[in-house]
Amino acid sequence: MTPERFRRAEILFGESTYPILRDACVVVCGVGAVGSFAVEALARTGVGSFELWDFDAVEESNINRQICALSSTIGRRKAEVMRERILDINPEANIKIFPEFVCAENAARVVGASGAGRRVVIDAIDTLAAKVELILAAKAAGVAAVSSMGAARRTDPSRIMQADVMKTYGCPVAARVRKMLRQRGYSGGCKCVFSDEPISDSTHVSSAADGGKKIIGSCAIVAGTFGLRLANLALGEILSRK
Repeated sequence: MTPERFRRAEILFGESTYPILRDACVVVCGVGAVGSFAVEALARTGVGSFELWDFDAVEESNINRQICALSSTIGRRKAEVMRERILDINPEANIKIFPEFVCAENAARVVGASGAGRRVVIDAIDTLAAKVELILAAKAAGVAAVSSMGAARRTDPSRIMQADVMKTYGCPVAARVRKMLRQRGYSGGCKCVFSDEPISDSTHVSSAADGGKKIIGSCAIVAGTFGLRLANLALGEILSRK
């Protein structure tokens, strides 16, 4: 029987969807600005298992855009905070935490195997090389993956779209990822969220007045929209797999 907390989602997506979501596993790489919104949305929809890959701790500067970041969580591991939030939403959820940086050496282990039920990988990490390794590992394993391109320095959520990573445009991050993937012989298959809002190297970047350190502007409105669109893509992958 579907728990009351997930009944409205089941009415929306179909009477047979709750067991499917309950038995699904979503691997989330990066639970910061984009990833934290994706995790929370999927937990509230009824996804039963999560693997959270993030080695970072909450900082005060994260509070403007990350669900895990509160005054009370500064200094704590982001993945630990998100595990608590998921369990408060769904006490029956199964959550594994991996305080590791995703790289070429562990990408295959992060992705897992296609035979392990309905498994979807969400890429919400910042490092481009890690994004590429994750997308390639998912392709090799036959595991569905969805990826976030550049959410920072944007202010207009209406410019956020989704497409195959190889068909993106207007996003400098996506352009670099496409080039790196093409060099590795990748032709497409990974859906991604991106924005074509125009930016330049100096767009929404702090001046040298900040102690010589450049700080890139970002906000919850855009990062959150990226995360929710990623969650929707992941949900679609879960429900479409037989």
